[in-house]
Amino acid sequence: MPLTFRPSAEHAAESVTEPVADPAAVPSAEPARSQGPDAGRGGGRPTRRGLLSAGAAGAALFGLAACGSGGGSGSSGAKGASGTRTVDTAKGPVKVPASPKRVVAINDFPMSAMFDLGLTPAGVFDAGEQYVPPRDLTRWKAVPKVSDGVGGAIQVEKVAALKPDLIIGIDAQTTISYDEFSALAPTVLLPFSKSKAPWRDMSDQTAAVLGVPGALDQLKKRYTDRAAAIRKAHAAVLARTRWDLLQGGFDAGNWWLYGHGSPIGGILADAGALFATGSSRLDVQQSVSYELVTSRLADADAVFYYTTNDGKPANLGPKLFAQKSFQQLAATKAGRLYGSSYFLPAGYEDAIAALGDFEKALGSL
Repeated sequence: MPLTFRPSAEHAAESVTEPVADPAAVPSAEPARSQGPDAGRGGGRPTRRGLLSAGAAGAALFGLAACGSGGGSGSSGAKGASGTRTVDTAKGPVKVPASPKRVVAINDFPMSAMFDLGLTPAGVFDAGEQYVPPRDLTRWKAVPKVSDGVGGAIQVEKVAALKPDLIIGIDAQTTISYDEFSALAPTVLLPFSKSKAPWRDMSDQTAAVLGVPGALDQLKKRYTDRAAAIRKAHAAVLARTRWDLLQGGFDAGNWWLYGHGSPIGGILADAGALFATGSSRLDVQQSVSYELVTSRLADADAVFYYTTNDGKPANLGPKLFAQKSFQQLAATKAGRLYGSSYFLPAGYEDAIAALGDFEKALGSL
């Protein structure tokens, strides 16, 4: 049966997988959070934690509207004789199934978009379950992994074993063998590198590639309404509080400062956040030495930081927080350190959850 849309990830997920002859023969797993400093980790697939540290420049997008005759500018387009649609991708026009049934998401942005749509990929990359949102964890555990262990390179043979009819990734995955994947199934690489808000853009474009361009409209409205409600309900606190945004980082002696133009910065700004000097002077994100903790964070009234899904500071966060200079910050002394596992969002549900964590923080100020 064709892949079908469910309007909310809160509904029971429809599986886009069909039985594999021997699921156990498909070994496990690559990383899931792809926006921070580990961009090059994971061989064939940069993680969301890593990708956004590179700082995407510009918000121009590739159109993923179908090009079939009679399709106009819509993304569903006209079906070809073989039941295909043509979509524009980072690699040029690609014919994809009109109704894909076995979609392998080799990056966590399309994976998250599919989960938000109520769909289950046939296979995914494994970044480690500590980075998977709790709401998606049960489904994620049941999906075959296509990387060489946690954070490893994507394995062509593992993808092949799943018999995909569509593969979706992003253009920042520069070390994958595009030709090998394309020989297995139509392969779409989304234009991540041209986006400043990949959690939004990659989600919209994944929905377009799947032929359901309007399917995320309800989530978009929830996001917009939630941000507006926070601005209204917490106007006084927002006006008197300046925020810095950070992640613990992966390299000894360094942490990551996130700016107002980063994905999480944009989300908090939508909710009315004002930024302290460190985040206000930085567009996207930057690796910073422990020696500069005081100079970068001294005037922050509060800090919003990245956690794993168990609520603990992610990556080398504990080491950063243990630094004497960090302990002496005004925000630390005042107990105004607020964590979120949605700090590096991959889709609309993540962004909405990040707004929820931000509102909880505002409620304690």
